[in-house]
Amino acid sequence: MKVTREHTTGAEAVGGTLADHGVDTVFGVVGSGNFVATDALVRGGARFLAARHEGGAMAMADAYGRTTGRIAVCSVHQGPGLTNTLTALGEAAKSRTPVVVIAGATSAGMTRSNFHIDQAALVTAAGGIAEQLYRPETVVADTARAYRRARDERRPVVLNMPLDVQAARVPGPAEPAGAVALSPPTADVRPSERVVAELAAELLAARRPVLLAGRGAWLAGAGAVIGELADRIGARLATTAVVKGLFAGHPRDVGIAGGFSEPVAVETLESADLILALGATLTTWTTRGDTVFDHRVRVIQIDRDQRAIGLNGRVDLGIVGDVGATVTALLAEIDDRPAAGTFDPPPRPPAPDPPGRNTGPAADGTCHPADLTAWLEELLPAERSLVLDGGHFIGWPAMGLSVPDPAGFVFTSAGFQSIGLGLGAAIGTAVGRPDRLTVLAVGDGGYRMALADLETLVRLDLDVLVVVYNDHAYGAEVHHFLDHGSGLELVRFPDTDLTGGGDIAAGARAAGARALTVRRHADLAAAADWFARPRGPLVLDARIDPGVVGPWAEQDFIGH
Repeated sequence: MKVTREHTTGAEAVGGTLADHGVDTVFGVVGSGNFVATDALVRGGARFLAARHEGGAMAMADAYGRTTGRIAVCSVHQGPGLTNTLTALGEAAKSRTPVVVIAGATSAGMTRSNFHIDQAALVTAAGGIAEQLYRPETVVADTARAYRRARDERRPVVLNMPLDVQAARVPGPAEPAGAVALSPPTADVRPSERVVAELAAELLAARRPVLLAGRGAWLAGAGAVIGELADRIGARLATTAVVKGLFAGHPRDVGIAGGFSEPVAVETLESADLILALGATLTTWTTRGDTVFDHRVRVIQIDRDQRAIGLNGRVDLGIVGDVGATVTALLAEIDDRPAAGTFDPPPRPPAPDPPGRNTGPAADGTCHPADLTAWLEELLPAERSLVLDGGHFIGWPAMGLSVPDPAGFVFTSAGFQSIGLGLGAAIGTAVGRPDRLTVLAVGDGGYRMALADLETLVRLDLDVLVVVYNDHAYGAEVHHFLDHGSGLELVRFPDTDLTGGGDIAAGARAAGARALTVRRHADLAAAADWFARPRGPLVLDARIDPGVVGPWAEQDFIGH
């Protein structure tokens, strides 16, 4: 779409500019403050997917970006339209997802408007980047700058669009929007040759080195070269939770580092003499409350974002550099020199029980969440996208459901630890990756928070499996405060199932989805045809034993 400036309003120029820069998908809730810009974007070739809540729309755009690598737009009204996005916006900011949010804004001086609020301050407080349309003659440049900053800084950018600037005619003549120069992405940052040589010497001298990869390694496309480096120096491989699957199939992979670790990963990290963190900030979740540093271990961190270096105080050496470029340089420096590493590939004994299966039989009328997860792992296709909401249940699907790669894993509470973002994220994931079956694992609390967009899931007729790990409670709080002596009724939900058929399943069917209640393995047979050929949404109200505590629970509230 070419925008003719002398016949175009500011709002139309915003939509046209984004379309000309390749935006092809926009999620949102349309009001008067964002109607014209959204319409122009759609007329420019983008598809619009209407959400029922702005928080859901933001979660959709976030997940779309995580799973496709493309920049989506979230479009919302001014004032409450934007404030409704803030939790999902905070999650996207902490997870470094590039999203452009176009938001209406009150005209200059309209401080008595019901919609007036300091939108830039809100966005900045949530960790996003606030941009603005300043004048009619700068609309195209302002919009291009917002897109560029989202792409290059990998954060959500909110483009506030004052109504008076939207309504004004964009002066001409001017170049069409597509001719506005967007600078290319920043070049790979590489450490100096001296730093590479010194780091190579440390790696070659380490006897039990661990290469711990995080989001920065995945974004750099460095999985293969990191695996090659591990083979060269006799290291083991681990990942942070958000890039689950990065080294899937590599014999040196021990899986996730942190609260969702298997015993071999715990043993590996607690016996390492060198941990090289590659695009990982070493949060308390990854380091198991920093217990992996309780022995003598040298910690080196590589990240292209200087702000990420040393966020964990146990880092001994920080190196600013793109993970892929730095590891490639290390491989060249090491070449075929001998290494002292003695970390053989980890043993692979058959697991007698599913991950997290640390208790006896489930209570009557319920299933053990580890067993439920194992049943699903057998039924689901390998090509899947796993979306996790937040809550105590997450360890079972995080550990027990496999993914083909990190693009197939959307951990919606990894950054901000919110619940309730999973349903929106599942919709964005299914829209972005229709080639993979989307599986949402969600607790009953988080599921009910997002129910407005169950209608969106049904309306779009997306192939999504929604697994509600239903313990009739905010399970994390129940287990954390079990010995408090009172108050557990505050975090437990009354049983509103009056029919015996399952209130969550009945509600999902009323919304137009297929649904069933699962208490035992045999119950899944009722959906055998769907698992054989998924078509549309299927909601499982899985009644899990509320007394089962995941082994990761002791870490859940450290420092909270």
